[in-house]
Amino acid sequence: MGVYIISDSDGKTRYTVFADDDFEYLNPIRHFSESMINMHINLERDFCMLNKPPIPFVPSELVKNAIEKWREHNENIKKTELSSNWIALLNSNSKSEQVKLLKGASLTPDGLTALIIKAWTDFNYSFSQYSAEHLHNGLIKSEMPKVLHVSGDDVSTMGSTSLSDGQLRQAVEHRKVTVSKFLDKGSTWHCLFLTFRSLRGEENWKDGQPHLHYISDKFGISRQNVVKELKSKDYNLGNLPHIDLLDYGVQPNNPNQNN
Repeated sequence: MGVYIISDSDGKTRYTVFADDDFEYLNPIRHFSESMINMHINLERDFCMLNKPPIPFVPSELVKNAIEKWREHNENIKKTELSSNWIALLNSNSKSEQVKLLKGASLTPDGLTALIIKAWTDFNYSFSQYSAEHLHNGLIKSEMPKVLHVSGDDVSTMGSTSLSDGQLRQAVEHRKVTVSKFLDKGSTWHCLFLTFRSLRGEENWKDGQPHLHYISDKFGISRQNVVKELKSKDYNLGNLPHIDLLDYGVQPNNPNQNN
């Protein structure tokens, strides 16, 4: 996980941003533990430094606390139950069987993490992740401010930009982001991916229910081409199974939904 410090020119405001660059064929337990420990160390350090006056901190204590938080989180992940269909999916050898197993399927964010870890510990699947972001036509990334937050009619930024509030709001509303997670074992692979449009309830699925999409090596498309499509602005992988992403929050298109 990369840690990026973004400071305003007046030196009064600072953001600490945590973001994963693309990675391939990793041990997911090591990846998740290192990412979470690193995140908590940085957050606790920032909390101490930003207090007025700053709170003294001991680096070894920050590391100790961060490791303990990871252990607590990992124990909760271990307790997350996965349906037998997910285990069967990891052993399935046909597209038709995979599609059948995923009918009506759902995962929580913790369930997704549990699946990735179980695929590693019980079935020797490594973990890869890729992401892609595309702004709508006519915008280039260099025109965007360092930080942009849009909430209703309010638009706040950090850093210079030539774009108006209306243009910035459209940039957020129309940008396309895809995050894909691959489980690999030799030539066998499974991919679960999501789009930000899905998370915002803007895709045509169950009145705005957030969801993941699924594809595997059994669908007749090479892994290389799937990654290429998911990196493109308008991917085309055909009609794929959907997996409801539960406990993600109430979506704007379905405000009465209880996830």
